[in-house]
Amino acid sequence: MSITSYEQVEQQINTLGGKPTVLEALWDGDTQGWYLCLSVYIKKNILGGETSHYLGTVTFGGDIRLFTGEVPSWPEAALAKEIGKRAEEKYGLTFYFPSPDDPDDDCPRWTERHLAISCADCNKLIIPTTSEYLPKDICYHCHLEREWNEKIKTEKPCDDGVTFFLYKEGIYQNNGYCSYFDSFTVAPYIKDIVESRKSNELVSLVEITTDEIRDLYIKLRKDVKPLLDNYKKPEIDPKMSKFKPIDKKAYDGTIYELEMKFNDEHRKISNFMYSIETAEKALNEEKIFVFSFKNGMTYRDDTMLRFINYVSKGSASVEAICKRYEKILNEQEVMDTIEKLKRAGCLKTDGTMITLTDLAKRII
Repeated sequence: MSITSYEQVEQQINTLGGKPTVLEALWDGDTQGWYLCLSVYIKKNILGGETSHYLGTVTFGGDIRLFTGEVPSWPEAALAKEIGKRAEEKYGLTFYFPSPDDPDDDCPRWTERHLAISCADCNKLIIPTTSEYLPKDICYHCHLEREWNEKIKTEKPCDDGVTFFLYKEGIYQNNGYCSYFDSFTVAPYIKDIVESRKSNELVSLVEITTDEIRDLYIKLRKDVKPLLDNYKKPEIDPKMSKFKPIDKKAYDGTIYELEMKFNDEHRKISNFMYSIETAEKALNEEKIFVFSFKNGMTYRDDTMLRFINYVSKGSASVEAICKRYEKILNEQEVMDTIEKLKRAGCLKTDGTMITLTDLAKRII
């Protein structure tokens, strides 16, 4: 059952009868994302023990929100807290929510809390991990935070990631992202051009001209032809269809059914078709290609740009930036990073306010 209000919980508790003693909220997750599971413990009589009754889940969508540049506020937790507070007031029960700030499925159930320890960093109850690769005294979230903070402190390199844009008259249209340039289908055709034009600047934007796109378009069409000549329509058992998705693509008046999950040749054809469509779009709309590269970028640089862009909506005061990193960096380290990013053209200042530039938006 999907829980969206306190009234739903109250109705179920009243239906169960007996005295509710504990309302439990625990995180769980699947391939779609995190959600909260609510259960209530009921005591039927003075001599009897408590019995657990599952009430339902609280969820507000999948974890795609983690990849949209937004900082997740976990509205599931906010609703659970509201429900817990009202349940405490009405029934005098205990609201047990061991991880109210971040999703964590390593927290104990109410009946297992005697087996738990307190995380050394955030103090929430956790069942110690059995993994030989993880620390035993902290939760997984705090372990990741420690690792991330260490990358910021030590200025670990963060140069991976290339973004591909279609560009015209000051407008950049994002057309794809790869960890490495060689992963783009078009890379082998324009690699020499790109390498000759890359600069040593912190952010390097490489343009591919209209004539070069036209030449690329011809080469892509030539190289996809033998793949299409050898194309074989996939034969998939209907019972397996949901595990082997088919993507239908039109090319030169013919519809091709491409099995994208387990067929390397079909994936290659699909990538070629997409690249050809992109080149054709650029030529028709009189746009050029632009690839953005990072040179000498660190995790400290990257996280500061993301903080200003996503958390502070593009502009932040020096004081706010210093406060964000007060447990990781000293004030001088923060100011040095701001100056580095200003020299690179990624930040600009107006008094004590720091604002992200359009150049910085090309790399985050």
